[in-house]
Amino acid sequence: MVNLAKNIIGGGMLALPAGLAAGAGTGYIPAYLLLAFSAVSSAYTFVLVGRSVEATRSRSFKEAWSRTVGPAQAWVVDYAITALAFAVCIVYACFVGDTFTSLLKGAGLPAWLSSREASILAVTITVLFPLTLLKDLSALQYSSYVGIAAVIYTVLFMAWRFWDGSYAKGGAFFAAIAPELRPRPAHFGPWKMSVGTAILFSMFSTSYMAHTNAVKFYNELEGRSVRRFWQVVAGAMGSATVIYLAAMTLGFETFGLASQGLVLNNYHVSQDVLATMGRIATAVSIIGAHPLLFSGLRDSFLSILPPNVVSRPSTWLLSTIALLGGATCISLLCKDVGLLVSLVGSSLGAAIVYVFPPFMYLHLLRRRKDIQTSRGEILLLHATILFGVVSGCFGTWVALTGGGGGK
Repeated sequence: MVNLAKNIIGGGMLALPAGLAAGAGTGYIPAYLLLAFSAVSSAYTFVLVGRSVEATRSRSFKEAWSRTVGPAQAWVVDYAITALAFAVCIVYACFVGDTFTSLLKGAGLPAWLSSREASILAVTITVLFPLTLLKDLSALQYSSYVGIAAVIYTVLFMAWRFWDGSYAKGGAFFAAIAPELRPRPAHFGPWKMSVGTAILFSMFSTSYMAHTNAVKFYNELEGRSVRRFWQVVAGAMGSATVIYLAAMTLGFETFGLASQGLVLNNYHVSQDVLATMGRIATAVSIIGAHPLLFSGLRDSFLSILPPNVVSRPSTWLLSTIALLGGATCISLLCKDVGLLVSLVGSSLGAAIVYVFPPFMYLHLLRRRKDIQTSRGEILLLHATILFGVVSGCFGTWVALTGGGGGK
C-alpha cells in the first residue's frame, strides 16, 4: 500500500492549485467531487488490470494485452506507454528547471546562471545524465522514501504559511514577491464551473496514473488475490486523495488566481527559509526518482525496436542520449508545467486510465466464458471507455486551444 502510494503521489500535486484557477476557475464543490470521482474510477480501472493479470497470469502490461485483446495489437500498448513515460520525463525536466531556478536565484547567482534554461541543462548534464547511465539502480531504491518525506513536508509547510498569513496582504512576504505572484482572491462561489474545469480534471487523471505498473504491483503482492489487491489500491488511492486535496486547497487559499503551474514558484525565492527547504526536498526527490522513471522509458522504447537493433552494443547508449536529449529540449521550450500536466492527463492519461483497462477486460470476458460478471458491470465497462474517449478528446482540445488559461 505504501509503495503504491509513493508511486502515485508526485510533483504533479504542486500544479493542482493552478488547475483550480485555470480558465474562469472552478469552485471547491465540483473540484472535490471530480477529485473523488478520479480516485474511485482510477482505483476501479487499476484493479481491472489486476483482474486481467489474475486470469491470464501475465508478467507485463504488454503480455496482458496480448492475452486479452490479441498480440497483433500489442504495439498500441508499447507506443502508448513509451509516449507517456517520455511525456512524464519532460514534466520532470520542467520541475527541475522551475525548482533549481528558484534555488539558484535565492543563492544570489547571476541571471545567466540561474535562468530556467541554464538550470535544466546544468542539472541534466552533470547529474541526471550520469545517473541514467547506471546499469544497477539499486542504490536509488530508497529515493521514493525521500519523495514521500518531501511531499509530507511540502504540505505541512503550505499549511503553516496559509495559517500564519505570511503571503496575505500586509504579511511578511507579500510586498517582497513580484506583483504577479501576489495572492489574487477568487470572487466566485463554491459551485463555480468553467472550461478550466476540464483542465483540472485532466490534472487529476495524471495525478492518479500508475496503471503502467499495475501488473508489477499485482504480481509482487504477497498472498495476492483480487480482494487483497482492492484493499491495497483503496488505501493508496485514499492516501493520495487526502494529500492532493490538502495541497490543492492550501495553495489556492494562499495565492488564489495567481497560483503558478508549480505553486512553489509563488513563495519567495530567498527570504522564506521554509519554502527554500521545500524546494531542496523537491529537487532531491526529483533527482532520485528521475533515473527510475527514465529506465522504464528506455526499456519500453527498446521493446518497440527490432531485435537485431536492440542487440547492438551502441543502441543502449544512443537511445539514452536521444531520449534524454529530446525530453530536455522540449522542456526548454515548454514554459508552462501546469499546461503540460493537463495535456498529458487529457490525452495519454485518459487512454491508459479509462480506456485500456476496461477494453482489455471486455476482451477477456469474450475469450473466457468461465469468467462471470454482471450485465451492470459490462455496461459500466463500456461507459468507462466512452467516457475516456470523450473526456480525453475534449480535455486535449481545451488544453491546446488555451481554454485553461495557462499559468
